[in-house]
Amino acid sequence: LVGSEMCIRDRTEPPAGQLEVTETAYLVSLRGDGFQVEFDKKAGTMVSYTFRGTELIRTGPRPNFWRAPIDNDRGNRMPERLAMWKEAGKQWRVTRFSLEESGRDVVLTFDGSIASARSRFSTVYRVSADGRIRIDASLSPRKPELPDIPRLGMQLTLPGEFQSLRWFGRGPHESYEDRLQGARIGWFGGSVDEQFVDYSEPQENGNKTEVRWMTLVDADGIGLRIRGLPLFHFSVRNYRDEDLERYKHGYELPRRPFVTLNVDYRQMGVGGDNSWGARTHPEFRIPAGEYSWSFEINPVSLTESRGQ
Repeated sequence: LVGSEMCIRDRTEPPAGQLEVTETAYLVSLRGDGFQVEFDKKAGTMVSYTFRGTELIRTGPRPNFWRAPIDNDRGNRMPERLAMWKEAGKQWRVTRFSLEESGRDVVLTFDGSIASARSRFSTVYRVSADGRIRIDASLSPRKPELPDIPRLGMQLTLPGEFQSLRWFGRGPHESYEDRLQGARIGWFGGSVDEQFVDYSEPQENGNKTEVRWMTLVDADGIGLRIRGLPLFHFSVRNYRDEDLERYKHGYELPRRPFVTLNVDYRQMGVGGDNSWGARTHPEFRIPAGEYSWSFEINPVSLTESRGQ
């Protein structure tokens, strides 16, 4: 398994060079060995990330603190109790931006506020000339006694052609912080569609825990790799998370022309002592407080790796 991961990494890290930096009033563009990435200075997100002419992302990463309520959540009134976090990620507003060149890397820092959650949130991107991007995120509530947080992570949307998935973590089925002992740690793969769990009513599903790395690529083997620093959770689907709340039956879900990818530091447990009021056990909740987490993304070409 380690050898397989190293094979991918070695083929996707060309010799280090220099980053070309272009900055305007609204955008920062960085060009390196075979890739280019652009950041929106006002939104604090990437607006383009290309590798050998292939676009790797459509939107994001943006902070994400919500999950589509599961049956147990609805039974214990989670959507009402924790409602302040539902739109918090979308309401993040950048208040300060800085750019620093550090050796062969460029560091972009976006500090901002989330008014509805009375919190500060910042994202730091360290971009290397070989296309690797380290992301450091941090949340700092400014008011005491805020409610628990359903999820701590970031969300991206990727091109719809990225349908082939591999990961090294718990699997092959879904797992959560309080439902993971039955999922063994190993190297797994499949399609995006195969990760969807069709419950009687659409809800959060398909999460993977204790993940070391994952790749999501198109039919040509070009795509994105995410590495935990050290671990992360993820879920991937052909629907928006909002769709899982809006529609009442799986057959009603509209297949989107993009892939939704959640890269999470943590997600609260699913509970299940009963479905009519019992809450997730305290040790599997996420109390409001200060949190920091990191992960790394970079382009991959799996076809070239297999051809070695």
